[in-house]
Amino acid sequence: MIQAGPDDGDSLDVDRIARTVRPTFGRRVVAVPPGEAMPFDPGTWEDAIVFVLAGEIDVQCSSGAGHRFQQGDILWFTGLSVRSLRNGGSVPVRLLAIWRIAHR
Repeated sequence: MIQAGPDDGDSLDVDRIARTVRPTFGRRVVAVPPGEAMPFDPGTWEDAIVFVLAGEIDVQCSSGAGHRFQQGDILWFTGLSVRSLRNGGSVPVRLLAIWRIAHR
């Protein structure tokens, strides 16, 4: 089971969230192979909560700044100037995006 948050009983059960998404929400799993990068398309991630299911992903901003996120982290890209998502690790990255369909 993949969980997000501290291991104190208050963590999110991401596997359950992925399995039980209601029809009013969209869901997509994106994989990024080791050493690969994908250009960032804001429309793809608009209004989405993004869970890092596996691996570590480097989020590169247009300013040149970047940050690495790992399994269990939760991201929100709306309003950010992201340039690319890069997997600098040795295992595939899996991201789960969930968004409200009414806002697409």
